[in-house]
Amino acid sequence: MNFILKSKLFWSFMVVLAFLLMVIGFFTKDLSMWFMAFIISILVKFYAEDILFSAYKSRFGKMRERLSEKEG
Repeated sequence: MNFILKSKLFWSFMVVLAFLLMVIGFFTKDLSMWFMAFIISILVKFYAEDILFSAYKSRFGKMRERLSEKEG
């Protein structure tokens, strides 16, 4: 079970599932799908933010450094 919670593929699937639930819930006007998508997004935020978005954080950090050098 611990391996699954550290799997990038599992959390990527959860992000796609939350997006699909939001889209389907929008067209069918079903609030329970929106609620489930919200819960999934909170779980991704707490458990998998570092797993999924660590590469992007380092890129944004480098871009901020370059921007601050140009401005300063």
